[in-house]
Amino acid sequence: MSLTALELELVVAELQALRGARVDAVRVHAEHALTLELHGRGGNVFLLLCAEPEVTRLHVVAARPPQPDSPFAWQAPLRQALEGTRLEALTLQAGDRVVTLRFERASGPQELKAELTGRHGNLLLVDAGGVVRFMASRAVSPGRRLAPGQPWTPPTPSPAGERRASRLEPVAGAPFPWSLAIERRYAAVEAERTLAEARRRLREPLRASVARSRRALEKLAGEAARVPAAEADRRTGDLLKANLHAVARGASQVTLTEWTEAGPAEVRIALDPALTPRQNMERCYKRFKRIVESAARVEARTAEVRARLAAVEALLARVDVEPLEALPAVEREARRLAAGPRSAARPRRHRDEPLPPYRTFRSLAGLALLVGRGAAENDQLTRRVARGNDLWLHARGQPGAHVVIRLAGPEADQESVLDAAHLAAHFSDARGEPQVEVACTRAKYVRKGRGAAPGAVTYSQERMLHLRVEPARVARLLAEEENG
Repeated sequence: MSLTALELELVVAELQALRGARVDAVRVHAEHALTLELHGRGGNVFLLLCAEPEVTRLHVVAARPPQPDSPFAWQAPLRQALEGTRLEALTLQAGDRVVTLRFERASGPQELKAELTGRHGNLLLVDAGGVVRFMASRAVSPGRRLAPGQPWTPPTPSPAGERRASRLEPVAGAPFPWSLAIERRYAAVEAERTLAEARRRLREPLRASVARSRRALEKLAGEAARVPAAEADRRTGDLLKANLHAVARGASQVTLTEWTEAGPAEVRIALDPALTPRQNMERCYKRFKRIVESAARVEARTAEVRARLAAVEALLARVDVEPLEALPAVEREARRLAAGPRSAARPRRHRDEPLPPYRTFRSLAGLALLVGRGAAENDQLTRRVARGNDLWLHARGQPGAHVVIRLAGPEADQESVLDAAHLAAHFSDARGEPQVEVACTRAKYVRKGRGAAPGAVTYSQERMLHLRVEPARVARLLAEEENG
């Protein structure tokens, strides 16, 4: 779906009108895509260079694409190198899909090489001596080894077939007829790619969740199959109870008569000779009781897993039919079921950059949940980071992390409070307990006593949350930590 050499030749010809324009801004909005905001005789123009696989292209766009959540590493040096320069030339390598944009500035010329070659596309900034200064990625086509500081060499020319007839029709009357035709075509292609990627991102964790639930049901079915066998323990216990006087102490087995509907039957019972007859009987009853009690839990858990499996399968069915704008709602529901996708990879922290005193998690409503990393860090979080009206939580009577809910308004929603309470319980000595008491108050009501040990505080105006721990909620929060 990338532009052919002939299509690039046609659009490069119309872009000659941009020669002499000043570069006012550079924005890198994808790993292999950027826009130049140019100011020339015709006013401001956004020029897109995209070397993303399968959609490599070059054309003027009506509006700059949206910025990513965090800037790409090479945006800053690229802006420093190009903003304020003038575009002096824009040329296409003969017979291939490599476009060179030449910029002039007082310190000398430099070139932006757009290798629009499909799967191995790349964007590179090259100095006046032909040496690569920066590049979008180190992934290059076979046969070439490029890296900053090395001379740039052109890729292997494409086959002659690339000059086949254009698949586009210029839009008559437009300032940039070929650019508008390209933009319209790729708007639909990008929309399809965006929708397909959004669906894939949801589909994979949902399918994994379905597989986990089915495995859990198989395991639960195996546990449920043990219940009928428990009835034999009860019958043995009853038989021993009725015949304790006939069982010799230290015996390894005994034969007793059991009265059934069909008449008397001789039953041989294995015994533990180290136990008394009564203790052998009680062991049978305990085993029966344990299995019967677990049967109730297995039944409840089976119902829970089946309900969750049905909900996840319903979401999975929606993924392939819902439009793009409806997928965020599907994702929120998937996250509620602990079946959502992992958060985007966090940008790498420089090794000399200190860690913040807290770990960051995110509630379903999007509120930041800050968890102290240790005793001293708890003090920093509570006294220096938390704002007065932020909510502060801590597992009552347990050593553990201070947790702060960063409020966007006057109050937090109940789900965010429950998320934070689960983190307070998890990062405390109460981890693993089925129920935990968690104190919750405003950060301004937390006090540090003079001479108190690190992390030791007093608080007032608290309310107690009697938390029944939900393992799935804890798993969801831990899987989406933002700055671990």
